[in-house]
Amino acid sequence: MPSINISDVMDFLVDRRAASLPPEGLAEILTSMAWSLDEQANVLPVARGWLGGDDEYRAAVALWIDDFFPADSRAGLVAVAEDMESRFPALAERAREWIRRWDAAHEAARSR
Repeated sequence: MPSINISDVMDFLVDRRAASLPPEGLAEILTSMAWSLDEQANVLPVARGWLGGDDEYRAAVALWIDDFFPADSRAGLVAVAEDMESRFPALAERAREWIRRWDAAHEAARSR
């Protein structure tokens, strides 16, 4: 069986999406894929890479992938939010939402 690179699959989906598909729609598909595939086809590293790229749509999709933080630490999330603020201001609020989710998740863990 030929090997398929998940990055190529994800890029194909972005490049061939319907013109009216919002980032949230594609992110929903990728979230399902992330839960459905084995570790060799890990969606998250590709999505995180998109955050540092120059394609605003890909960055938006990455920020809308639910259930997976776009960084491994709160400081990383702050860096993502600051980067979005400077490069893609329309995505800054979504990036800040991840900081709020991080804080809420860690506050809930502390209060147990």
